[in-house]
This record gives sequence, structure tokens and C-alpha cells, in this order.
Amino acid sequence: MGGSERKILSVYGRVLANDNALFWSLQLFGWTGISLLTYLSLSVPYDQYELAYLAHNISQSVVGLVISIPLRPTFQAVWNWTFLPRMFVVLGAAIVSALVWAALRLILFMLMTGESGLWPDFGGWLFPSMFVFFTWAALYHGIKYYQLLQREREVLLRVESLQRQEALKLAQAESDARNAQLALLRYQLNPHFLFNTLNSVNALINKVKPIKRQR
Repeated sequence: MGGSERKILSVYGRVLANDNALFWSLQLFGWTGISLLTYLSLSVPYDQYELAYLAHNISQSVVGLVISIPLRPTFQAVWNWTFLPRMFVVLGAAIVSALVWAALRLILFMLMTGESGLWPDFGGWLFPSMFVFFTWAALYHGIKYYQLLQREREVLLRVESLQRQEALKLAQAESDARNAQLALLRYQLNPHFLFNTLNSVNALINKVKPIKRQR
């Protein structure tokens, strides 16, 4: 692995470990992607290559990014609520954000391109706006649950590692205790062995002495 790849992986790891860095990275990536997708799906098929349409394409993503920022603290505030109240707030916030974004997109489009009388088509602007913000809310919760699972997994791995360390320490302590017992037994047996050896030598000496006297 080259140095550049290691740097990229290091930066990637720091971004994943930092909630704020991850949030803003995904925000910039997501809204840039929406801008590019809008350009390819609307501007190109309708031959809208004028600067006004391109500027609107970029500006609507900027506005969407700004509108989506309050969603994060809102979702964080209700994260520990029970399911139904939390989903009510999440869906309500997504719908309100979609309504505001659709209206601002339409107003900006008419102001920047000079087109008018487009309010009857508001529903066509609202539907993709709701899709975008529902997707935003779903991705936010999906990432949060994934992070929770990862953190729980890390906690379990740490607990398992501590348990293994404690088991190794216990096994080492038991081994040390057995070694101490064996050493104690050796210390207890050695004097007896020496005493028995001395008795045997003494017995041999006593047997040899009468033989010498008989000579």
C-alpha cells in the first residue's frame, strides 16, 4: 500500500470517527450529487444550457443544504423518544422542509430564468422535494443506527478482550499457585530424601565395620 493510499485511509478513518466531519462530508456530497442529477435529468434533456438554468441548479442545492441543517438537531432532540412520537416529528420536519424547499426552488427558478406562471405546477416541484427530504431523514437514521451497532460491537469486543485478559491472569495465577505447591512439596521431600540417604550410608558403614574386625 502506497503512502497516498495510507493518507486517504487515514483521512477516511478520521471522518468516520468524527460525527461533525461525517455529517458535513455527506451533506456536501449529497447535495452536490442532487445538483448533478438535476442537471443530467432536466437541463440536458430540455437543452437548458443557459447560465441562468445552471445557476438555478446550483443555488437550489445550496438552499436545500441550508434548509436541511436544522433537521439534524431536531432529530437528535427526539432520538430517545418512543417510536410513534419520534416518527411523527421526523415525518413532519421532512414534509415542512420539502414544502419550503419546493417553494424556494420555484421562486428562484422564475426569478433567475424569467419564466412565470409556474405555480400551478407546484405539485411537480413538491414531489421530488419530498422524496429528497424523506431520503435525507432515512439516511440520517440509517447511519445513526449503523453507528450505534458499531459502537455496541466495539464495546462487546472490549468486554470480550477484558474477559480474556482476566482469564489469562487467572490461569497464570493458578499456574503460579501450582508451581508454588510443587516447589513446597520439593522442599518438603528433599530433607527426607537426604535423611534416607544418610541412613542408607550409615547402614552400609555399619555392615562394613564388622567385616574389618573379623579380619
